Amino acid sequence: MRKIGFKKSLYRNQIIMGYLLLIPAVVFFIIFFCYSLLQAFHYSTLDWDGVTAATYVGLQNYVELFTDPVFWKAFINNVCYTIGILVFGVVPGLLLAYILSRPGIKGRTLFRSVYFFPRIISAVVYGAVWKWIYDPRMGLVSKIIDMFGGNGSDFAITGNVKTAMLGITITGGWTYFGFCMVIFIAAFMGTDLELEEAAKLDGANSRQVFFEVTLPQIKSVINMVLVYTVIDCFKVYDLVLVMTSGGPNDATQIMTYYIYKQAFSFNKFGYGSAAAIILGIFMVLFTVIFNKTIGKEDN
Repeated sequence: MRKIGFKKSLYRNQIIMGYLLLIPAVVFFIIFFCYSLLQAFHYSTLDWDGVTAATYVGLQNYVELFTDPVFWKAFINNVCYTIGILVFGVVPGLLLAYILSRPGIKGRTLFRSVYFFPRIISAVVYGAVWKWIYDPRMGLVSKIIDMFGGNGSDFAITGNVKTAMLGITITGGWTYFGFCMVIFIAAFMGTDLELEEAAKLDGANSRQVFFEVTLPQIKSVINMVLVYTVIDCFKVYDLVLVMTSGGPNDATQIMTYYIYKQAFSFNKFGYGSAAAIILGIFMVLFTVIFNKTIGKEDN
């Protein structure tokens, strides 16, 4: 009886200690997330420049937001950027990870390090480098075009309305595929190779084995990477700031930079807060809908 009572007391003390250790994290979460979120929503109902007295306008900021063509342009650019990152980053990372995870591949650690290296560099640094690469006068792309007899100065990638967003997307994809590769390599290393061998013995070709046997085994990892990528793409800011500052003619305007300009360039803190709230709602809705859809498919 004493032994049972001691175990219950120990278990109770462990629970109490667990809650005590959680208190600092909960306090920080309430202060820096919950309170900040409520404050942002409060600001979104105000006409406020950050200095003078604020005026309550209700949902007027949201009405103006949804009728602002630049806001929708920023949203569409963000969607295009996200799709581009999936094409230039996630898909190459997945294929490269599959190749490097195959038995007998030498130098796997070296390849991981080299391809992952761009991810640890600041966006300000690689954004400046790629801005030079795209430079129509002295950039690498211009020099390569000149070598083949063309006129490189005519190809102002980030200075052209039609190609500026593509240039930023390629830059972002360059940093993404190494990150995705490392995650997918870990996932592929945990797959059952015996299932692949069995499929080959049954007559399946390499494409069928990859899509029908291997990929389903890492479906949960792929879903996680997709959700993370979409959310991260809608948070991109520094890359656009360094390379184009939203130009030319708002061709590379994105949600976060749009929010920044409204709040800190135009001193419309209430309007910028409303845009931030809409962005947050979109992220939550996307995550919930995506997880619900995937959950139904898995069942």
